[in-house]
Amino acid sequence: MFNYTKKEAINLVMKWELKSYDKNYLVSKSSEFGESKLISRLLLNRGVNTKEKVHKFLNSDKKDIHNPFLFEDMENAVKRIQKAGKNKEKIIVYGDYDVDGISGVAYLVMMLRRLGLNVDYYIPNRVHKGTGINKHVLAFLKKWDAKLFITVDTSINNLEEILMLKNREIDIIITDHHRQTGIFENEEENLGVLTINPKSSKNYPNKFLSGSGVAFKLADAVYETYGANKKILYDYLDIIMIGTVADVVPMTDENRFIIKKGLSNLKKTKIKGLKYIINYLKINPKNITTSDIGFFVAPIFNALGRIDNSKIVVNFFIQEDDFKLFSIIEEMKRANKIRRYLENEIYNELEEKIQRLERPKYIFMKSRKWHSGVIGVVCSRISIKYNIPVILVSIKNGYGKASCRSIEGVNIFDILKSVSNKLERFGGHDLAAGFLVSEKYLGEIEKHLRNKLAIKNRGNVQKILYVDAWLNIENLNKRKLHDINRLSPFGLDNQEPNFMDADVNFLNLTKFGINNRHFKGFVRKNNRIISVIGYNLGHKLKTNNFYKKKFKIVYTPIFKSVHSDLFIELKIKDFK
Repeated sequence: MFNYTKKEAINLVMKWELKSYDKNYLVSKSSEFGESKLISRLLLNRGVNTKEKVHKFLNSDKKDIHNPFLFEDMENAVKRIQKAGKNKEKIIVYGDYDVDGISGVAYLVMMLRRLGLNVDYYIPNRVHKGTGINKHVLAFLKKWDAKLFITVDTSINNLEEILMLKNREIDIIITDHHRQTGIFENEEENLGVLTINPKSSKNYPNKFLSGSGVAFKLADAVYETYGANKKILYDYLDIIMIGTVADVVPMTDENRFIIKKGLSNLKKTKIKGLKYIINYLKINPKNITTSDIGFFVAPIFNALGRIDNSKIVVNFFIQEDDFKLFSIIEEMKRANKIRRYLENEIYNELEEKIQRLERPKYIFMKSRKWHSGVIGVVCSRISIKYNIPVILVSIKNGYGKASCRSIEGVNIFDILKSVSNKLERFGGHDLAAGFLVSEKYLGEIEKHLRNKLAIKNRGNVQKILYVDAWLNIENLNKRKLHDINRLSPFGLDNQEPNFMDADVNFLNLTKFGINNRHFKGFVRKNNRIISVIGYNLGHKLKTNNFYKKKFKIVYTPIFKSVHSDLFIELKIKDFK
């Protein structure tokens, strides 16, 4: 279903917005911060406006890690884990099947096993075994005679599932970071289930931990109570970093330290499998960035969970045997090829229909042909490209499984919550959610979403590209880029810095990627020539006198490595 209002082709033009400052104010702040005017401008653009904030932002360390016992249920959770250890009870760690859940499960299992606890793990197969606490999970718990059930990056959404575990005398610790739904909104009804979730905690200050980040907090509390050496928690923080980056949480607060430390660990990672996968992806670990994790590392891990079996990926983090590791990597590569193919098929199907239509306020589309494991990625791509909410539903065995992505100002979680009585389950965040619904209610859900989304104002829908500063590419050098990169890691709430320049020529561009979506080549300004890459901008390349024209560009400078050498490349964000 495509809803539209007025006739216009879907061809969003980005508006560039450059924040300006009074010269005297910028000079004053530069002096206060002890930084260059360029760095001071970048800091101010990110809301870092005092000397104290600057120091904390540029020098994140272990002191930024909050006390895990600020979580209200943490003390009781640790006591229950201690009891399991004392009584030699089986603990099962149950996680979601995306990168965040997988990495959190792997980390928690590794850390608890090193304390001598009897731990195994279960990751549901999203295609073959469905979601939630079902007969497959119960059979697994019975096989191991489990007494303690710990979730990572996922909650338990209904009373029936809790009672199934309680009736088997299994205690439950939920670690999650999604907004609470259903029975857990009222703490008096939590039936003795211990919940560690920053979104529902009244005391924990960082509301934006990833699911794997919450698993790290549990491990931190356990090690503190056991009096164990915490160094190992930080030595393996690259696992948590991968989940944190993949889940696109804000790069602020303690998340900055988790990511910085994790990226640093990757230079000499203790995870044998990560060494092999980084080598396979031809990434230089000395120069690895959040972009490398988000665009290359995380997708290859995600592929097995989306297509086949993400339990293998947990084993990938834990496994030391070379032969088994290479087998897992081959499975990942195979699944990743299938994932790309399936995503591209769905994406092209949607694009073909969208381009024939007038401009929509939102997209709601369903199909029995789609693989439920890949619609989330397509959802994100379409939503980002057209700056509209997108809901895609894969129908199978009488149920519709949906991925939803939204835009600022349209809270998809609250929209779903208002009709949650018709959903089998739902969860997520304000701008990204999912739900499972019986096919008999799917039409009703579609109508509800249509009524809610169709009335949203499109007045502010034009995409804005925020520009940090003018920066002549002739003045770029390695020293200046190293200085800029002190603000990293970049991501949500700390976006890559965007710079503007003019009178630039493009040289020797070639398109690449599926449907020639991207381009690479060079730009020249006067005597300076620099390598460039433009993601999702292939459609803007025109043939008529293109190379003779001069352009304004918005770009992010990055380091690229060839062997042991670093050189500067520009990521082109837009040009006119």
